Amino acid sequence: MDELFMILTRLLMGIGHLALFIVAAPLLQGFIKKSKAFWQMRQGPPILQPYRDLRKLMKKEELISEHASWIFLLTPRITLAATLMAVLVIPGVWGWAPLSVWGDLFLLGASLGLVRLFLTLSGLEGAGTFGGMGSSRELFLGLLTEPALLLGLIVLAFITDTTSLQGITSGLLSISPLYIPRILALVALVMVSITEMGRIPMDNPDTHLELTMIHEGMLIEYSGPSLALLNFAEQIKQLLLLVLLAQIIWPSGLISVSDGLLGMLLALGFAGAKVAALGFFFATVESLFVKRRLFRAPHYLATSTASAILALISLWIIRGQI
Repeated sequence: MDELFMILTRLLMGIGHLALFIVAAPLLQGFIKKSKAFWQMRQGPPILQPYRDLRKLMKKEELISEHASWIFLLTPRITLAATLMAVLVIPGVWGWAPLSVWGDLFLLGASLGLVRLFLTLSGLEGAGTFGGMGSSRELFLGLLTEPALLLGLIVLAFITDTTSLQGITSGLLSISPLYIPRILALVALVMVSITEMGRIPMDNPDTHLELTMIHEGMLIEYSGPSLALLNFAEQIKQLLLLVLLAQIIWPSGLISVSDGLLGMLLALGFAGAKVAALGFFFATVESLFVKRRLFRAPHYLATSTASAILALISLWIIRGQI
């Protein structure tokens, strides 16, 4: 009975973990838009507007190109499913991940890679110029982004002696925030997250100008419920990246859930404040900088890769081995 109780408890906690990401993802998007409007000295859309946009898209008719194949139809479902799989390995509010036993940073990389693969294929399905251009640009950035992302996480794995993201965040509790390899790995992950979220200075999530869009170019042939699923998956991806960064900067383990309901609510509020602070930070960055030219993107992403490499080298120097 005790074993069955533990299984049911973990199942309910896993469902709650997933539900929290699903519910909060559009709210974070609305908060970032509101923060950008604050810096631009305008009112901006309501913070709940992303929920209304998703509901409106779900009610619209879906138009499908005559050139599209099963890949075009399946991509929104696979994208959302793969993103939710990545959510299951991210330590959430209380520093716990449902797939912490066998889910690690490589599963996170594989899930995000699967999303990129199907999105780039679907961009070619409509046989349109802008979809193919967006897919080409996405692959170009992905080639430069993924090494820095994985190497930054691998450095943290070496620091904490585990590849589990839950183990990494809990292990960082005993590591000084001023530890040089940790700082360098964090710089690399922050720079990569800007690219992965499709935000300025690498991309502009609010534009549909043909010559500048990257991520939006791959979605230009989608409409109705499929577009809603793709937008929702992107919002969840944005949230999981910010949660991961927040847990690396300041792990939620600082607040224990053993205090009962009050401790759980405090942990929830603490995690929400960290993510909101990061969302406000990225909104501020977007308001201070302009989008870079595509051919200057390697300079930016090379900096993130160099930071991850320096983190690995500095860890080797400090420890004498890896």
